[in-house]
Amino acid sequence: MSLYFEYVLKNKKMKGSINVIIDKFENAKSYYGISKEFAIGLNFLQNNDLNKKEPGKYEIDGDNIFLLIKEYNTIPFERGKWEAHRRYIDIQYIIEGNEVIGYANIDCLKISEDYMEDRDIFFLKGSGDFNTLNKGWFAVYFPEDAHMPCLEVEESKYVKKAIMKILV
Repeated sequence: MSLYFEYVLKNKKMKGSINVIIDKFENAKSYYGISKEFAIGLNFLQNNDLNKKEPGKYEIDGDNIFLLIKEYNTIPFERGKWEAHRRYIDIQYIIEGNEVIGYANIDCLKISEDYMEDRDIFFLKGSGDFNTLNKGWFAVYFPEDAHMPCLEVEESKYVKKAIMKILV
Protein backbone atom coordinates (compact mmCIF):
# COMPACT_ATOMS: atom_id res chain seq x y z
CA MET A 1 0.00 0.00 0.00
CA SER A 2 2.78 2.50 0.72
CA LEU A 3 4.04 2.12 -2.86
CA TYR A 4 0.58 3.13 -4.02
CA PHE A 5 0.64 6.23 -1.81
CA GLU A 6 4.12 7.06 -3.11
CA TYR A 7 2.88 6.73 -6.69
CA VAL A 8 -0.18 8.90 -6.02
CA LEU A 9 1.84 11.61 -4.30
CA LYS A 10 4.56 11.69 -6.98
CA ASN A 11 2.04 11.82 -9.80
CA LYS A 12 -0.29 14.30 -8.07
CA LYS A 13 -3.29 12.15 -8.92
CA MET A 14 -4.98 12.72 -5.59
CA LYS A 15 -8.66 13.04 -6.53
CA GLY A 16 -10.68 10.24 -5.00
CA SER A 17 -7.60 8.15 -4.25
CA ILE A 18 -6.96 8.41 -0.51
CA ASN A 19 -9.24 8.85 2.50
CA VAL A 20 -8.64 11.10 5.48
CA ILE A 21 -6.45 9.59 8.22
CA ILE A 22 -7.27 10.07 11.93
CA ASP A 23 -5.13 8.36 14.56
CA LYS A 24 -3.32 8.65 17.88
CA PHE A 25 0.07 10.28 17.48
CA GLU A 26 1.79 7.31 19.10
CA ASN A 27 0.93 5.44 15.85
CA ALA A 28 2.52 8.07 13.57
CA LYS A 29 5.40 5.79 12.53
CA SER A 30 2.84 3.57 10.82
CA TYR A 31 2.44 6.31 8.21
CA TYR A 32 6.13 6.91 7.43
CA GLY A 33 5.77 4.68 4.37
CA ILE A 34 3.34 7.06 2.65
CA SER A 35 6.29 9.07 1.38
CA LYS A 36 9.72 10.37 2.29
CA GLU A 37 8.15 13.78 3.00
CA PHE A 38 5.57 12.26 5.36
CA ALA A 39 8.36 10.53 7.26
CA ILE A 40 10.30 13.80 7.56
CA GLY A 41 7.26 15.75 8.72
CA LEU A 42 6.04 13.17 11.21
CA ASN A 43 9.57 12.59 12.52
CA PHE A 44 9.94 16.33 13.14
CA LEU A 45 6.64 16.41 15.05
CA GLN A 46 7.68 13.41 17.15
CA ASN A 47 11.18 14.64 17.99
CA ASN A 48 10.59 18.29 18.89
CA ASP A 49 8.95 19.74 21.98
CA LEU A 50 5.99 21.42 20.30
CA ASN A 51 4.74 22.80 23.62
CA LYS A 52 7.74 25.15 23.62
CA LYS A 53 7.19 26.40 20.07
CA GLU A 54 5.60 29.82 19.70
CA PRO A 55 2.85 30.38 17.13
CA GLY A 56 4.28 30.93 13.66
CA LYS A 57 5.83 29.25 10.65
CA TYR A 58 8.86 26.94 10.87
CA GLU A 59 10.62 25.75 7.71
CA ILE A 60 11.58 22.09 7.62
CA ASP A 61 12.45 21.77 3.92
CA GLY A 62 11.73 25.18 2.41
CA ASP A 63 8.32 25.31 0.73
CA ASN A 64 8.24 21.52 0.43
CA ILE A 65 7.62 20.86 4.13
CA PHE A 66 6.88 23.43 6.79
CA LEU A 67 5.19 23.65 10.17
CA LEU A 68 2.57 26.10 11.39
CA ILE A 69 1.94 26.42 15.11
CA LYS A 70 -1.44 27.95 15.94
CA GLU A 71 -3.16 28.89 19.18
CA TYR A 72 -6.85 29.85 19.31
CA ASN A 73 -10.15 29.34 21.06
CA THR A 74 -12.56 26.95 19.37
CA ILE A 75 -15.63 28.39 17.66
CA PRO A 76 -19.31 27.35 17.44
CA PHE A 77 -20.33 25.11 14.55
CA GLU A 78 -22.30 27.94 12.92
CA ARG A 79 -19.09 29.95 12.43
CA GLY A 80 -17.16 27.05 10.89
CA LYS A 81 -16.08 27.06 7.24
CA TRP A 82 -15.22 24.19 4.94
CA GLU A 83 -11.74 24.67 3.49
CA ALA A 84 -9.48 22.71 1.17
CA HIS A 85 -6.03 23.06 -0.36
CA ARG A 86 -4.61 22.20 -3.78
CA ARG A 87 -0.86 22.32 -3.23
CA TYR A 88 -0.42 20.95 0.30
CA ILE A 89 -1.42 18.03 2.46
CA ASP A 90 -2.23 18.99 6.07
CA ILE A 91 -1.13 16.89 9.02
CA GLN A 92 -3.03 18.51 11.90
CA TYR A 93 -1.84 17.49 15.38
CA ILE A 94 -3.51 18.61 18.62
CA ILE A 95 -0.80 19.66 21.08
CA GLU A 96 -3.17 20.98 23.75
CA GLY A 97 -6.97 20.94 24.10
CA ASN A 98 -9.47 19.32 21.76
CA GLU A 99 -11.70 20.33 18.88
CA VAL A 100 -14.25 18.99 16.46
CA ILE A 101 -13.11 18.87 12.81
CA GLY A 102 -15.44 18.23 9.89
CA TYR A 103 -14.49 16.17 6.85
CA ALA A 104 -16.04 15.84 3.39
CA ASN A 105 -14.75 14.99 -0.07
CA ILE A 106 -14.64 18.19 -2.13
CA ASP A 107 -16.79 16.52 -4.80
CA CYS A 108 -19.66 16.44 -2.26
CA LEU A 109 -19.51 20.21 -1.57
CA LYS A 110 -19.96 23.40 -3.58
CA ILE A 111 -17.30 26.09 -3.85
CA SER A 112 -18.34 29.23 -1.96
CA GLU A 113 -15.08 31.22 -2.30
CA ASP A 114 -12.66 30.76 -5.19
CA TYR A 115 -9.15 29.42 -4.77
CA MET A 116 -6.63 31.90 -3.37
CA GLU A 117 -3.27 30.77 -4.74
CA ASP A 118 -1.20 32.91 -2.37
CA ARG A 119 -2.81 31.15 0.63
CA ASP A 120 -3.42 27.77 -1.06
CA ILE A 121 -7.01 27.72 0.14
CA PHE A 122 -10.57 27.76 -1.10
CA PHE A 123 -13.83 27.59 0.81
CA LEU A 124 -16.84 25.39 0.26
CA LYS A 125 -20.35 24.85 1.58
CA GLY A 126 -22.35 21.73 2.26
CA SER A 127 -22.36 18.99 4.86
CA GLY A 128 -20.00 16.25 5.97
CA ASP A 129 -18.89 14.08 8.86
CA PHE A 130 -17.39 15.33 12.13
CA ASN A 131 -14.79 13.88 14.50
CA THR A 132 -13.36 15.06 17.80
CA LEU A 133 -9.59 15.36 17.86
CA ASN A 134 -8.21 15.22 21.39
CA LYS A 135 -4.76 16.09 22.67
CA GLY A 136 -2.27 13.63 21.18
CA TRP A 137 -4.34 12.85 18.07
CA PHE A 138 -3.70 13.85 14.47
CA ALA A 139 -5.59 13.97 11.19
CA VAL A 140 -4.28 14.04 7.63
CA TYR A 141 -6.18 15.96 4.97
CA PHE A 142 -5.25 15.41 1.32
CA PRO A 143 -6.20 17.88 -1.44
CA GLU A 144 -9.56 16.18 -2.03
CA ASP A 145 -10.39 16.37 1.68
CA ALA A 146 -12.32 19.46 2.67
CA HIS A 147 -12.13 20.06 6.40
CA MET A 148 -13.81 22.37 8.89
CA PRO A 149 -11.35 22.87 11.77
CA CYS A 150 -11.45 24.76 15.08
CA LEU A 151 -14.97 23.78 16.21
CA GLU A 152 -15.83 23.65 19.89
CA VAL A 153 -16.55 20.31 21.53
CA GLU A 154 -18.99 21.57 24.18
CA GLU A 155 -17.88 25.15 24.70
CA SER A 156 -15.13 27.43 23.45
CA LYS A 157 -11.74 26.31 24.77
CA TYR A 158 -8.06 26.98 24.10
CA VAL A 159 -6.31 24.79 21.51
CA LYS A 160 -2.68 24.65 20.47
CA LYS A 161 -2.21 22.86 17.16
CA ALA A 162 0.67 21.93 14.87
CA ILE A 163 -0.10 21.84 11.16
CA MET A 164 2.58 20.19 9.04
CA LYS A 165 2.21 21.23 5.39
CA ILE A 166 3.56 18.80 2.78
CA LEU A 167 3.77 19.83 -0.87
CA VAL A 168 2.15 17.41 -3.31
